[in-house]
Amino acid sequence: MRYEFVLTSKAQRGLKRMSPDIIVKIRRKIKYFLSVADPMVFAKPLINLPPATHRFRLGKYRIKFFRLKQIFYVTGIDLRKGVYR
Repeated sequence: MRYEFVLTSKAQRGLKRMSPDIIVKIRRKIKYFLSVADPMVFAKPLINLPPATHRFRLGKYRIKFFRLKQIFYVTGIDLRKGVYR
């Protein structure tokens, strides 16, 4: 099954604030997550953070997202301390 990810405008703004090497690592890791048979095995559920329903962990960064069929909509990317606010 083929999956794809879409960055929301808020996620794009968060990504622009990061250094280029971190951006490359994040994009590479998202592509890896989506290349496996079931990317949800890497996801953990989120509570009371709409519209995001799950998150991926990437070191000290968290990637919040929600899923509609085969499209993952990334709603936020930030350090752990700031992403849950």
